[in-house]
Amino acid sequence: MSLDFNFSPEQEEFRAYVRDFAQREIAPYVKEWDDVEQLPTHDIIPKMGKAGLIGLAAPKEMGGHGKDYITLGICIEELGRVDTSCALICSVNNTMATLIPGWGDDVVRKVFRGENLLSIATSEEDAGSDVTNMQTEAVVDGDDFLITGRKIHVSIMPGATYMGVTAWVKGDGTNKPRIAFIKVPADAPGISCEQMEEMGARGHQLGIVHFKNVRVPQANVLGSKAEGKKLLYARWGVSRCLSALNAIGSAQQVLDDTVAFVKKKVVYGRPIGMYQGVSFPLIEHYTRIQACRLMAYKGLWMSVVGQNPAMQATMAKWYSVTSSVDAITACLQMYGANGYLKECSVERRMRDTMALLFTGGTINIMKIIAIKELLGKEFAAIRGDGG
Repeated sequence: MSLDFNFSPEQEEFRAYVRDFAQREIAPYVKEWDDVEQLPTHDIIPKMGKAGLIGLAAPKEMGGHGKDYITLGICIEELGRVDTSCALICSVNNTMATLIPGWGDDVVRKVFRGENLLSIATSEEDAGSDVTNMQTEAVVDGDDFLITGRKIHVSIMPGATYMGVTAWVKGDGTNKPRIAFIKVPADAPGISCEQMEEMGARGHQLGIVHFKNVRVPQANVLGSKAEGKKLLYARWGVSRCLSALNAIGSAQQVLDDTVAFVKKKVVYGRPIGMYQGVSFPLIEHYTRIQACRLMAYKGLWMSVVGQNPAMQATMAKWYSVTSSVDAITACLQMYGANGYLKECSVERRMRDTMALLFTGGTINIMKIIAIKELLGKEFAAIRGDGG
């Protein structure tokens, strides 16, 4: 039989390696980053680069490690078991540097070493999943663009080295509207940034970035001039599966901790795990998370073998993240009033995992894309649905 649900010995060894790294290098500082809402300190990003966790699926000739997307998924799941923010940063920089061409060899190699950080700047006040409704413009000025606009929910800002910025191209001598995806140094003149206060995943950081006549060479267009929106779509299949696995990792760790807790916590003379009001919800959520994991890894496998992962990735993303939030919320209640306290890590896990409801497209957008794949484009509820 060709069907095999086992990971290879090499992949299982890598899983143990990432789990050990995350427990040793990341776990001691997670509460600190959440409290102060800042990007990971203590040289965590360079350490992730040195450990080979960034550039996993990139070809070796790019400075990457030549692994497949399934191995990358294992990495994100294991990081997610410890910290959603570090998993997000690792996911964004793996997919941005690997799947989107044009950053430049030196930039990419520094990303893989953890010396550069990449950010994606696409969302605006009235343009989230509907990319075409954005107002940011890149006006042609000789061999340069002058970029003006405002982006919100910009990942890893302030803190990133370069941003991938979407903008409408103006003044190029054609009447055909097109979106360009442009490499912009985060410290370029004309850029200002303010941090957004987040509910969860606070170590990931989100910023509002203002562009005022920011001059960049037209040569900074990522991919070809006509590929702006297509580049985003190509990245989303993999990144949505990674978002699912980030959430799954978080939920699985909470479930594992809760299983141990309900075996020891005694109420009315019995461990609370003996009460079906506790044990039934626990096994129900455990079952859903197992199913979600299979969905997410199948989506990555489809990308590896060259199949279109659009429907699988969107189903995996919306079902995995919502199921993970539900599982963590249920587990929190099993801790009683203590689950509500900041000293209990479950409440942070709940906040962190909720951030994944919005990364890479909202839950309803995921369903719209899946419906389009299932029923056909004519049944799509909206146009420009991000997928």
